[in-house]
Amino acid sequence: MNSKFKNLNLIYRKLKISDYPEFKKLFYLCFKKKISLEFFKWRYFSNKLSFCYGAFKSTRLIANVGMISIKLNNNTYERVFSRHSSMVLERYRGYGVFSNLLKMVKKKISKNVDTVVMWPNKNNFANFGLESKKILNKKYYLYKTTSNLALFKKTKKYQIEELVKFKDLIKSRNGLFFKNFIYFKNRYLSYRKHEYFFNKFEFGKLSSFFLLKCNKDDSGLNYVILDHFGCEKIKSKHLSHLIKEYNKLIFISKKKINKSKFRLLNDLYFKIGFFKKFNLKQKKKLFSKEIYLGDTDIFITI
Repeated sequence: MNSKFKNLNLIYRKLKISDYPEFKKLFYLCFKKKISLEFFKWRYFSNKLSFCYGAFKSTRLIANVGMISIKLNNNTYERVFSRHSSMVLERYRGYGVFSNLLKMVKKKISKNVDTVVMWPNKNNFANFGLESKKILNKKYYLYKTTSNLALFKKTKKYQIEELVKFKDLIKSRNGLFFKNFIYFKNRYLSYRKHEYFFNKFEFGKLSSFFLLKCNKDDSGLNYVILDHFGCEKIKSKHLSHLIKEYNKLIFISKKKINKSKFRLLNDLYFKIGFFKKFNLKQKKKLFSKEIYLGDTDIFITI
């Protein structure tokens, strides 16, 4: 162990809501982004299973990892944890602080779950101390489109509150995580709902729905595709119409796209770690499932 690490005398514990000022300060220093108390409470304290775990130097938070509780979309609705808000104050990087923090969190969550999913950022590829053979890794691509807006729109926009009208259609099909109306309600109606809307496309008797977020940056207004429900058969056709109808549309893709109207914003790495052994059949089954930007917090800073 690093001799400097031994001399840090760190305190490791779960964060409380009263730790928000320290969380906010660390988040800004690491990502140069502001984060609200409302988000902090909603993301990590809205249910009894999700939490943040931090390393403190005296009363100062110097490292943090957030763990979101979520169910897999399988026969048993197995509960897993998804890692978010991974950050270490710059002056304490390279000491093994974050690795030690993850080991402690791993010890706590591995008693109740077999699986953890991770969205590593550019500066953090820590793996909970798991061996590489116990980790599945898949690369995704984040794109922004430019489009000549279609004169005739074939899709229809709805206010997010109108989701209740279609709650019987909100069922997990090909997604990695289990989602129903309660999930969508907690995810999109409980926090900053004015930023979200959903879009419907019909083809014959089939209906497809995408959930989107209005996002402003230096380039103006963007539209981020966060989630999908409805018919999978017409999803790609629905997406192609959205690309024509919305300028600056941001979405995640399994494959690299070489088209002039698609600008690559970033590569995303999604990992699934197993605390116990897994077989090849499990691997193929998990990575055949769909993931969406709404499953992570990356859309907040896009």
